Amino acid sequence: MRVVVYGASWCEPCAKVKDELEAAEIPYVFRDIDSSPVFKNYVIEVQDTIPLVQLESNNGNWVDVGGYEDTKDLLDIIKFVVSED
Repeated sequence: MRVVVYGASWCEPCAKVKDELEAAEIPYVFRDIDSSPVFKNYVIEVQDTIPLVQLESNNGNWVDVGGYEDTKDLLDIIKFVVSED
C-alpha cells in the first residue's frame, strides 16, 4: 500500500495525520503544497483543504481518504481488522 499526504508544514491537522501514520508504522510520502504549485493546484481540484490523504488500492487506483478525521477513522478500522486475525 502506498500513501501520499498533501499538506503544509504550518498545518496542525497535517502534522496529526503524519503522527498517526508513523504510530501505525505506515510509510508515506509527504507533498508540501507550499513547495510546489502543482501539489497546491491538485489539492484544490480534489478537495480544496489539507491534509489530503490518498491510498493506492490493490488494483493500482488511488483513493482519496480525506483529512485528519477520515484518516484516523480508517486507521482505527485497519487496526481493528488486523487485531482480529
